Amino acid sequence: MTTPPPDTAYRDDPRSDLDAYHRGIAAGELRTPRCRSCGNHHWPPRAACPRCRHPQFDWPRLPEVGELFTFTVAGHTTAPEFRSLVPFPIGMIAYPELGIRMIGRIAADPHDLRIGLPLRWRTADGPAGIIWEPHSPPEESP
Repeated sequence: MTTPPPDTAYRDDPRSDLDAYHRGIAAGELRTPRCRSCGNHHWPPRAACPRCRHPQFDWPRLPEVGELFTFTVAGHTTAPEFRSLVPFPIGMIAYPELGIRMIGRIAADPHDLRIGLPLRWRTADGPAGIIWEPHSPPEESP
C-alpha cells in the first residue's frame, strides 16, 4: 500500500478542516469558511468560529480580487514542487471587507509588486492549487 506524501495526505479526508477548500479548488473556486451563526469569515479553517465558537460553516466563494498586504521573495525551498520556481514572491493577500488574509504564491516579478496592489486568484496545477496574479481593472470608456 502506498502512503501519500505528508503534505497531500489530508486532501482526500472528508474529516479534514480543509476538505471544503479542496473541493472548491477542484471546482475552480477559492472558498473560505463563514460561520453560520455570526457570519464571521475566517482563515485558516478551524473547528469552531473564532468569534462565537459555533461549529458549523458555509464555504462561499471568495471575490476574485484581493489586495496585497505584504510580501517577500523565497530564495530557497526544500519543497521539490517549488524548486524550479526559485526565486518567487509569496504574499499575504487581504480581503479587508471580510476581515481575512491568505498567504499564496504570486506569479509576478517582485519588482512589479507594491503594497495595496490588486491581485486576482486563479486555480492552478501544483501543491497549493491557487496562484495570485496582478489584476488591472478594465478601463472605463468615456
